[in-house]
Amino acid sequence: MKKWICVAAATLFATASYAEEKAFTCVSDRDGSEVRLSRAAEGDKGRIETKDMAEDAMVFKGVGNMTFVYIEGTSVMTFVVNYDDMSYDLSIKGPGAGTDRGACQETNA
Repeated sequence: MKKWICVAAATLFATASYAEEKAFTCVSDRDGSEVRLSRAAEGDKGRIETKDMAEDAMVFKGVGNMTFVYIEGTSVMTFVVNYDDMSYDLSIKGPGAGTDRGACQETNA
């Protein structure tokens, strides 16, 4: 329990210290499809937009990356944008499970 409290506190401090709006346009290496990711200036709110969906997401800032998470029913979609090389990794768990990777570019929010 103590470990989880420390992890939660570290995440909160990392997120709070990085309060600026961010936006990314990402393109899949697999099929060329485009995803737009955005993070609000305050809190852990963001958005994931594709040609088929536009949904609110939770956003977590990590060391060298930003993670966007969308949960609906038994499906979990996780986008991790890596700052070092501006790549992304996508993981979908549940019905329609799959993975993808690609490249991102930071855009004006």
